Amino acid sequence: MLKKNLAGRGLSLVLFSLLVVVPVAAQSVPPQGGIPPGAASTETGLGGQNVISGMIVSSTGQRMERRLSVRLRTFTKGDRITSTDERGNFAFQGLTPGDYVVVIDKEPEFEPFTQNVTVFQPRGTPPQSFYVNIRLSLKGRPETRTGVLNAELANVPPRARASFDKARELAQAGNNKAAIDQLKQAISEYPEFMLAFNELGVQYLKLGELDKADEALAKALKLAPDSATPMLTHGVLLAVMGKYNLAVTELQTALKQKDQSAIGHLYLGQSLAILGRFADAETHLTRAIALGGDEVTDAHRFLGAIYFQRGEREKGVAEFETYLRLAPKAKDAEQVRNMIRQNKRSQNHVLKR
Repeated sequence: MLKKNLAGRGLSLVLFSLLVVVPVAAQSVPPQGGIPPGAASTETGLGGQNVISGMIVSSTGQRMERRLSVRLRTFTKGDRITSTDERGNFAFQGLTPGDYVVVIDKEPEFEPFTQNVTVFQPRGTPPQSFYVNIRLSLKGRPETRTGVLNAELANVPPRARASFDKARELAQAGNNKAAIDQLKQAISEYPEFMLAFNELGVQYLKLGELDKADEALAKALKLAPDSATPMLTHGVLLAVMGKYNLAVTELQTALKQKDQSAIGHLYLGQSLAILGRFADAETHLTRAIALGGDEVTDAHRFLGAIYFQRGEREKGVAEFETYLRLAPKAKDAEQVRNMIRQNKRSQNHVLKR
């Protein structure tokens, strides 16, 4: 009876809380006070106590197996340089509040990368940690730096393309509203700009304006009904809106063309789990982790719930603990911790008997 009750609570807790798509380089709080275990850490000497740390992976989601140079650009006190450890981890310590830029531009086989990070420390609060997940794109691939196929941009007028590229830069920096303005400008220059409509849907989705996201993606799909790009984004939107059956259909179709999408497999797995199709859900959630690594945190949460439902508690606890390690300040973190504690108390009770 206890197993059944725990499983039921696990599913009600975990399976009905979906997150909106976030940028690849999203900021979050990492483990162990802001510095990944074993990370190469550099004291910047800037007179503060805050930390910017992160992990670098390749475009396939694989961890680096060598050291890379990472530069932290300040706007008033010059640059600071460090290198990663052999698993791609790095950290800059001693930061004062202000704006910084993480730069990787000395690796010949990878496209240059920049990420703006604002360090803020409200008065009276302890030092803050800011974590950056970085995915580097290999040079020479048929992708542009904005992650879309050259063929889909071939007929775009230069002014529309410039606005689109600016929008992507603003979005990566977290300025979604300014990105939306640039995308609208791109569309006004080129009304058949499918990728701009798709990106507009992404930005509205991040802001939680789901009706506007749906409208933009409907226009993208009208322009390119067979394209995996808007189909995938619309499938994610359907999942966020709670239309799980429709999401499953759309994501399955999109992934036939774009099987390397970690986000696609993540949301397909989540939707299947909520519909009770646990075996299929496990397949896609596991695939999402293989492709996206630590960036698909929610996959561990849903896998934990699935394993609890099956009575595979050790596997479930392991997934939940991984989830908490990656997202220690998630909204449901304390509920997940309670589930782990309940499971351990139950095991101790059985052993005592």
